[in-house]
Amino acid sequence: MINLNNEQKKAVLHKDGPCLVLGTPGSGKTTVIVNRIKNLIEKYNVNPAEILVITFTRAAALSMQERFFKMMGGNNCRVRFGTFHSFFFWIIKTAYHMDSSAVISEEEKRNIIRKIIMSFNMEYENSEDIITSAIRQIGIVNCDMIDIEAYYSKDMPEAMFRELYKRYEAEKKRIKKLDFDDMLNMCHELLKERQDILLHIRKLYKYILVDEFQDTNRIQYEILKMIVHPADNVFAVGDDDQSIYGFRGARPDIMLGFTDEFKGAEIITLGINYRCPDIITQASSRLIKKNKKRFDKVLTSDKRNSGEIIVEFPKDVKNQNEMIVSRIKEAHASGVPYEEIAVLYRTNLNPRRLIYKLREYNIPFFINDTIPNIFEHFTVEAILAYIRFSLGENERSLFLKFMNKPVRYISRAMLTEETVELSELLNKTAGKEYLRVNVKILKNQLETIRRLNPYAAVNYIRKAVGYDDYIEEYADKRNIDSDELFDIMDEFQSMVKDFSNYEDMFSFIDDYTALLKEKAGRINNDKKNAVNLMTMHGAKGLEFTEVHILDCVESMMPYKKSKTPAEIEEERRMFYVAVTRAKYSLYLYAPKLFGKKEGVPSRFIFDMREKKD
Repeated sequence: MINLNNEQKKAVLHKDGPCLVLGTPGSGKTTVIVNRIKNLIEKYNVNPAEILVITFTRAAALSMQERFFKMMGGNNCRVRFGTFHSFFFWIIKTAYHMDSSAVISEEEKRNIIRKIIMSFNMEYENSEDIITSAIRQIGIVNCDMIDIEAYYSKDMPEAMFRELYKRYEAEKKRIKKLDFDDMLNMCHELLKERQDILLHIRKLYKYILVDEFQDTNRIQYEILKMIVHPADNVFAVGDDDQSIYGFRGARPDIMLGFTDEFKGAEIITLGINYRCPDIITQASSRLIKKNKKRFDKVLTSDKRNSGEIIVEFPKDVKNQNEMIVSRIKEAHASGVPYEEIAVLYRTNLNPRRLIYKLREYNIPFFINDTIPNIFEHFTVEAILAYIRFSLGENERSLFLKFMNKPVRYISRAMLTEETVELSELLNKTAGKEYLRVNVKILKNQLETIRRLNPYAAVNYIRKAVGYDDYIEEYADKRNIDSDELFDIMDEFQSMVKDFSNYEDMFSFIDDYTALLKEKAGRINNDKKNAVNLMTMHGAKGLEFTEVHILDCVESMMPYKKSKTPAEIEEERRMFYVAVTRAKYSLYLYAPKLFGKKEGVPSRFIFDMREKKD
């Protein structure tokens, strides 16, 4: 057996009965899993074909399988590695003689949802985002086994979402297809109804190991319990403090209730962090102890006398980005490879201005997540359309983007040409004085916009023209958080603040758009010799010599949409995951001015601090 600490050895040597291994950050949980499999085979003479290892992604399953085979000297043991979905689909396709053609594609699913939403005659400017959100919420309803009548949508009228759900389920039945959620539900029903199949599965796999157990959802857990009973040879490895996928249905309370479900289960804590220095390990421990619903753990570090945590309070986001760029340059000059540096953030909207600053200083970077182009967001597109039209661009398609924002009662039927001339539009309003007045006011507003600088123009459109009022009403009708839309516009307005004319502003927009497209088209090889930019979710499981965390302010960390105690605890877990990615240096930035508002330092920064007597 390789060099293992006492707790790792204890986990590796576990044979029969339920065992919960709390694999804290940098504690070597994968090492424990592969060594335990090896030990079952070589020490306890377990048939490899009777061992099932479940992970949450196909990539993780392949990686663990490769690591295990390498440990076994290339011997292709018959241990089964797979994901929950692949294993459950194998069960139902074997029972029902299905193949992969029965599974609905993501594109097909989106098209069905899109058609249903369109049928409601509720126009959404950000329709693709709404479709993505609807799919995610349908998944939560199914995976949490929630009665649809008891579910309340966060960004869609309740009755509308419930109708959407029912019609989507009916359409799948009509075309005789199933999605990933159905795989779980069908497997659950099959094993409940067919005792013979359940007994066969139990006989096939006598030892089951589950990685990233904290990410388990309700229905996955229910199926797992059925399969492992009555022997209960389940070896669950995870960390309740790193449960950050609530939006996918993951529930940390499942892990917390493990010993209630599996009486007499052994609990082993891997408490030694081999990644983070002691200063970061202890700070992260103080942070996560603020959460109430968790397993209590004593965390220590294998690295005693190294590392640093630096908290900065830059005057604004621009100053924050300058600090980060300066630090990255210093680190690289001192010998830290670019790929050993990461910039982490709560949402993929946070680094928009930073990427431009990195490019300005020729610092190579890799964006792990798609960064939405703020200039293509529907709220900003309309403002830019106002400006472009005021400058003489009079295409009909451009005019349509803003003509009734706010409502002016201008009909599309009045726009009979490919271009729009307001003088001609006025002639078409004869006999409709209210409409004639509206067009005249719009004409005057566009003339004013043409004379202003970019920042003043945006402010004028939002306040004087009434665009903010329109957005407020738009969001209210659709049960959308208007603050999020206003934040987008505030960010846009802040980005154009330093431009004195429209020509420079549009030149910047074109350059920025080209930069995003260039980065989006790159392949994974770009990760080598490049600074990593990624969300906190995307950073889970990774480690870097130097970690910078952007925008450590209230409303971002914790995120403003998180209101309940459970949601705040998940936000704290997310911050915990982020800070424990650092192998040496951790930098936290809390801008004093965040957008148009005062930046209040995140409570999580204070949670990390050591109390002075």
